[in-house]
Amino acid sequence: MVANCRAGCEGKFVLAIQDSSEINLSSHSRRIRKDSNIGTTNAKGEQGLGFFVHPSLVLDAQTGVPYGYSDVKIWNRPLSFRSKHQRQYRSLPIDQKESYKWIEVSRNTQSALSDMVEAMVIAGDREGDIYEQFATVPDEQTDLLIRCRTDRRLASGTKLFNQLSAQPPQGTYQVVVPAKGTRPQRTACIEVRYRRVEIVKTAGSSKDAPATLPLYVIEAKETGYTGKDPICWRLLTTIEVSSLGIAKGCIEWQALAAGYRRGV
Repeated sequence: MVANCRAGCEGKFVLAIQDSSEINLSSHSRRIRKDSNIGTTNAKGEQGLGFFVHPSLVLDAQTGVPYGYSDVKIWNRPLSFRSKHQRQYRSLPIDQKESYKWIEVSRNTQSALSDMVEAMVIAGDREGDIYEQFATVPDEQTDLLIRCRTDRRLASGTKLFNQLSAQPPQGTYQVVVPAKGTRPQRTACIEVRYRRVEIVKTAGSSKDAPATLPLYVIEAKETGYTGKDPICWRLLTTIEVSSLGIAKGCIEWQALAAGYRRGV
């Protein structure tokens, strides 16, 4: 699988999309041997039974054509899985946390493709907003593009979202939002803001992580809409965002990644 991906993207600029999926086998629980290869899941309303997968799907960064998978992590929680509170999750080293999957798959992707591709951007959803990933994964060939999960504290003493809202938009564009349920189709006007920031590590970050990290933040925020679900995307990236065109390109990459996550 990885060999096919390598051959397909030789010499290309690629986008590697990561996300996790739950394989829920609860409806087959009476027919499944409950051994070390299966465990609890996040099924709502019940204790689910199954396992998890976390793949890295590689696309052409310019055309969106998929080349294959650079890595797929498969794991399961034990049947006697304890809660985060019971495991004192926040105090665990990053490599003992389940969220380490993001860093592990990113590094495996680098190992698989670094000698083949021109450059790569690793894209992740909010769950991938991990301080240690920004500290360890990027290099001269690899950038990260991750949706913000929290309103991070900055070295300037302010908060990330306040820094964005305090500045005027650097540009606007329009996007068609399809109808969904009782919500009609609309044309959304999106304001774009971007700037360089320096984020500060949290109390839960690894002790050996640097105290601060320089990144760029992008905001795509809908204006003039009074509904309950306005568009507001905030992205953290190691890409130097020096123009509106680069900012919009990053937003389009994240939109492409979101489409693949939904199975579009």
